[in-house]
Amino acid sequence: MKTIKISTPFLLTTGLLLITLLTAACQPAVYLMPTPVGITSSNLDPFARTPEELRDSDIQVGYATNRIPIGVKQSRIYTTKFDQNLRMGLAKVQIGSGEESWEEVRQLSLATTPKDEILLSLSGVEEMAELRAEDSLDELRPEIAQLMRTFNEVIEKSRWKEVTLYVHGANNNFYRTASQAAQYAHFIGRQALVILYSWPSAESIIRYGKDIANIRETVPTLARYIRLLAKHSTVRRINILAYSAGAKLVTQTLALLGEDTGIPDRKAYKDSLRLGSIYFAAPDTDLEEFVEQFRNYHDIVDHVTITVNPNDTVLAIAQAYRFGKAEQDRDELDTEDITTKSRLGAPNVDDISEEDAQWLIELSNTPRLSLIGIDAKTIPVVSKGAHDYWYSSPWVSTDTMLELNIHATPAQRGLAEIKGERGARIWYFPPDYDQRIAVILKQWTEELEQRKSQSK
Repeated sequence: MKTIKISTPFLLTTGLLLITLLTAACQPAVYLMPTPVGITSSNLDPFARTPEELRDSDIQVGYATNRIPIGVKQSRIYTTKFDQNLRMGLAKVQIGSGEESWEEVRQLSLATTPKDEILLSLSGVEEMAELRAEDSLDELRPEIAQLMRTFNEVIEKSRWKEVTLYVHGANNNFYRTASQAAQYAHFIGRQALVILYSWPSAESIIRYGKDIANIRETVPTLARYIRLLAKHSTVRRINILAYSAGAKLVTQTLALLGEDTGIPDRKAYKDSLRLGSIYFAAPDTDLEEFVEQFRNYHDIVDHVTITVNPNDTVLAIAQAYRFGKAEQDRDELDTEDITTKSRLGAPNVDDISEEDAQWLIELSNTPRLSLIGIDAKTIPVVSKGAHDYWYSSPWVSTDTMLELNIHATPAQRGLAEIKGERGARIWYFPPDYDQRIAVILKQWTEELEQRKSQSK
């Protein structure tokens, strides 16, 4: 019998591929999110202005990651291993079977019917450039410069000429996070560049401690990526949607950027970074740690929004874990990560000093910080312990998209205001929010059309 020799590199690559596919198989599938109520209640069609070349069943998003890849560049698979290099490119997420026409996709997306059987799948991942840890941001290698030109072409054609950077939560693989970013891009009519930052989650609910450790090591890499976009793109603003544990990565990264002393003039430094709206959705980061870090960067961003659900069950579990309840993974947590403090998305103000509490309360009464309460009693479909509400709730997803793209104030977006016990201003969704937002969007559309006709 003839013996076939198989090389060690081949075995290693095949083994890694098998492990990655098995891991991906353990991750739950992603289905199309409910249509935001701003679309269904106002008969607004965000797809009327979708560029012709983007009108198909594939949603395209940019991505950056410090995950280590396997496979050819035209069809990358990203593992749970990581380093300090940035891999960047374009990912495509397919709606349904891929055989649907654009009109079918459009009608499906506008409908109020449930979409929990419409599967999203990763149809393509092309890595176009790699920024090594030692590379300069001043002199870009040709493939990085070309990617920036590609992004700039998209930005110049886009409606708002801004970028939304999506930073996902724990226990997620590349497919799931790309699908979440793609849904966001889809329901804003594919009219702006959305970029996923895929940090190296261990992709397992029992490896939460590993995720927290990986976040800490990823901070310098995400900071480099933001600097790259600010320096070499034509974007007006870099907005960030940070979900769950992604908030820990984002707030630590912004604090690192805020500590920069290279430009003494803080306004000039802020202008150079072009950081716009920062939206923390169900943020899983320590409240006390957040305040300390927020002090470092509050003056270099335009606005910060924090959504709060005191009954968030996922954050309750995360807090218990960080307190050392999950002994099986405790060895992966540094001492600094073991805390009894509440999470930012379900905060207890008694966990911070009086000085810090007063500072946050004062900021909440200015246009620079918005605290949004999530209450299952007034928001349809949202359960009491909800965590994924930014995309699962048609009301909250509407508000998220309006804040990150229109930058309207909470009042302009139809939210109502109450005062907390200690004087903090808290915004909430009133029971008639769907009616309010329908009127608001109709007025905005009429004003936009009027300005267009006057400019002719």
